[in-house]
Amino acid sequence: MISLHRDRSRPLPLLNLAGLGGLALGALLLVGCGPEPTQTVTDATSYEAQLAQHLADTGSVMYGAYWCPHCADQKAMFGDAVEQVPYVECAADGDNPQPELCEQKGIQGYPTWEVNGQLHPGVKSLDDLATLTGFSPPQ
Repeated sequence: MISLHRDRSRPLPLLNLAGLGGLALGALLLVGCGPEPTQTVTDATSYEAQLAQHLADTGSVMYGAYWCPHCADQKAMFGDAVEQVPYVECAADGDNPQPELCEQKGIQGYPTWEVNGQLHPGVKSLDDLATLTGFSPPQ
């Protein structure tokens, strides 16, 4: 038969406080100290994205062709912001082609940038594009 009375001749084991503290710390790490924040912190918009937006805002346009390696180099400079770059496809068999517009504008080589109504042929550095369009990123 099991006795529900404690044998008082044997001392109670001492609690291991270090182990108990470690257990509590582990529980806090697993559970966390409160609810997850609902607001996500985002990185500041990249220089490339800011410049691409500025190009769009000022009506600047890059004319090019999908098969043009120099156009690919120019687009690569914008990294993840390449989709924001105002672009006109001049190759008749490209995506959303506008060869008539390219002909009307007098585009003779790719890439060609139109800034303030003036054509600037060739690959341009991001700094050159910033200078041409009067872009200075917010600090």
